[in-house]
Amino acid sequence: MSLVWPTILVLIVAVTSVLVVSGGALFYLHRVRLERPAIGRFNRRDILLLFGFLVALPLLYVVVPQWLLTGFLIVTFIGSLSIGYRPVLRRTWLWWSIGLLLGSNIWLARTMLGTLAGWDLYWAENSLIVALGAIAVANLYAQGGMRLQHVCWFALFLAFYDAIFTLVWPITNELTERFLGYPLDPSMGMRFGIYNATIGLGDLLIYALFLTTAVKAYGRHVVRAVVAIIVVFGAAAPALAPLLFRQLIDARTDLIVPAQTLFGPVAFAYYRWARRRYGAERTTGQFVASLRGRPAALPDRALIATVG
Repeated sequence: MSLVWPTILVLIVAVTSVLVVSGGALFYLHRVRLERPAIGRFNRRDILLLFGFLVALPLLYVVVPQWLLTGFLIVTFIGSLSIGYRPVLRRTWLWWSIGLLLGSNIWLARTMLGTLAGWDLYWAENSLIVALGAIAVANLYAQGGMRLQHVCWFALFLAFYDAIFTLVWPITNELTERFLGYPLDPSMGMRFGIYNATIGLGDLLIYALFLTTAVKAYGRHVVRAVVAIIVVFGAAAPALAPLLFRQLIDARTDLIVPAQTLFGPVAFAYYRWARRRYGAERTTGQFVASLRGRPAALPDRALIATVG
């Protein structure tokens, strides 16, 4: 089987998706202020709890009936979209928009997947929901106090998690097969002929968090480096990996790549470098103050490094 065409499709979808979601999250960060949840400060315990929840959730997805899984996804997307876009839309427009988006997705999945045009319409609408949800949740965490340090430690944990659940215990493969063609697939993607090319919501969320917390920590001058890491190690390298490693092709000839295994160590290494070069991260309050033109929003070492 030639992998060139499927690989090109995955590359196009992955790069486009990460740029849309990460860029959208950064735009949101600079333009919209979310009400900060009463969660206190993030610490290592919070990251371990998130990681434990992430490990348990896929196991739950595998065993629950499809109707319950769809119901859980409906509640999840309603929550993320309603919280994230409450500052943007009036309440009536917000709830009508959410209802239209989710209702259309369910209708498309039930009635339109018998044709290529139907698949394309389903994926376009589904990708819009996933992108909006990822942008909202990334900002909820970034504006709520999550720091670059937390994101990079989390990504490093996910590097091991992703490898185990893809290469050793193929839960990711099972989830990909189970979500495909059902309402509210937590992926962005597109169909080309017989091929579905997708990238998962979890990966997109990590990339958006990496960019937003990095900019919050050290300012806009880190954008190019961070975006380059996301595109190269979060999208391009995972998309091209099956050309070198045939082990990433499962029994159904699906290409399942543990993207965080490639991205996590690089993101963590960048955080350690940025910490040494720029010093302590800015707080959310300092970041917001910098948007309003107040002085001394960056730590002294960051100011020196930026000018120098």
